[in-house]
Amino acid sequence: MTKEQIKEFTLRTSNSNHSGLILVLFDVVNVYISDSISAYNDGDIDAYTKSIRLAKKAHNELMSCINPRDELGRRVLSIFRFIYGKMASSEAKRRPDELDRCKGMLDNLRVGFEKLHSIDTDGPVMKNTHQVYAGLTYGKGTLSESTLGDTYNRGFKA
Repeated sequence: MTKEQIKEFTLRTSNSNHSGLILVLFDVVNVYISDSISAYNDGDIDAYTKSIRLAKKAHNELMSCINPRDELGRRVLSIFRFIYGKMASSEAKRRPDELDRCKGMLDNLRVGFEKLHSIDTDGPVMKNTHQVYAGLTYGKGTLSESTLGDTYNRGFKA
């Protein structure tokens, strides 16, 4: 994962509601799986293993967001467990045999969560964060992001 992607995920996390955070997790898992496939194709087994482990960690976090008490939640969890098993198998074999299939399944599940996010009207989970504004600056086609409110104290006062 590049530093630019990390900054993007951090920004999205600070501005997202609960359903938006789930979409961020989907994207993080997808990036780590893509990174592992790229590392394998480049012949870097250590980077492949590291990316798979990070994908599994993010996927565990994604699984913890699902409510196992209702029928739909149990069905989604069973798909997530299947995907996790394929990732673990790929890590053990040190070959990305089923990772493309896992990405496809995650992409299909993400569509449903996007629909849920579109009807979710809750505010951001994180409170008291800086607002970020992006716009074109004098640089040649570069996008500059700036935060407002750097002067106020976000901590506790005793």
